[in-house]
Amino acid sequence: MLFEDAHWADATSLEVLDLTVERVRALPVLALFTFRPEYEAPWAGLSHVTSIALDRLAPAEVETLAEHVAGRPLPREVGEQIVAKTDGVPLFVEELTKAVLESGLLIEGPQGWRLDGPLPPIAIPATLQDSLAARLDRLAPVKEVAQIGAAIGREFSYPLLRAVTGRDEPALRAALAQLEEAELLFRSGAPPDARYTFKHALVQDTAYETLLRSRRQMLHRQIADALRGEFAAVAAAEPELVAHHLTQAGLDEPAIEWWGKAGDQALRRSAFKEAAAHLGRAIELADKLAATAPSAPPGSNRLHLQTSLGNALIWTKGYQAPETSAAFARARELASREEDASERFSAID
Repeated sequence: MLFEDAHWADATSLEVLDLTVERVRALPVLALFTFRPEYEAPWAGLSHVTSIALDRLAPAEVETLAEHVAGRPLPREVGEQIVAKTDGVPLFVEELTKAVLESGLLIEGPQGWRLDGPLPPIAIPATLQDSLAARLDRLAPVKEVAQIGAAIGREFSYPLLRAVTGRDEPALRAALAQLEEAELLFRSGAPPDARYTFKHALVQDTAYETLLRSRRQMLHRQIADALRGEFAAVAAAEPELVAHHLTQAGLDEPAIEWWGKAGDQALRRSAFKEAAAHLGRAIELADKLAATAPSAPPGSNRLHLQTSLGNALIWTKGYQAPETSAAFARARELASREEDASERFSAID
């Protein structure tokens, strides 16, 4: 079994991992979990669990990896800069090597790559973010497709991307093929049923960060509209996706509605930690709106969000937890303003 990037997992998936580690103790199973050092695995010290820390690559290993990516030996000064600036991080080594190959500084010869002149001191970007941004800039004709994909998420489907980009099929497929060839995206399946994944979260982040704030908001609004329209089945199954894009678009009122839907759905599935998180987002946005119009009544939906949060906290924190008591105290306060007796009763019950 392989489970990658546990540091990004949701609470329910982490609970499954905990149960898996315990259940396979006496079974002929190899389970491999990868995660960043900041994630503290609760099962790391168990007798049947072995932890392996992956150290940074040694200079010789960096040179070997860079030459493997380049396909043939690199000039000595280029290799030295790659070793000096990547600090032994494999992804950085790969991306910097590709950035140098795409820069036009090297010429392919019979014995390997050679420089087409002196190596400028700024030829190799100093950070991974700079390297990825430079590679995207060199893909200017298709950069927008990467940016739109980044706004959708780390993984996205071809049909949703097509709906948001508005590009014709040949142009979109050509753009995606170019991003695949640059190894910024990985594809599973074939269009129109293909799904694409950014090679690394940093690739997605870099593409997203190159967007202006106004453009980001417009894209998130288009994505939310597409999910609620053409992809209604996806929206119904994953309302938190719609809620996220509405929130990023600055559309607080519909975002509150969809965070509430996500919270209610998580409650029905007994995913109580996720329910508490979704409902907390809805309440946060609702309170922010209320602060801009303090004279407006909160409404029964605000009370429903509060009581639902209280019910989720009962399961995640317990009846007597301060967070649970505070949630129901706030619900009773909101209920006191309600004329509908059934709504008031929901907070007391």
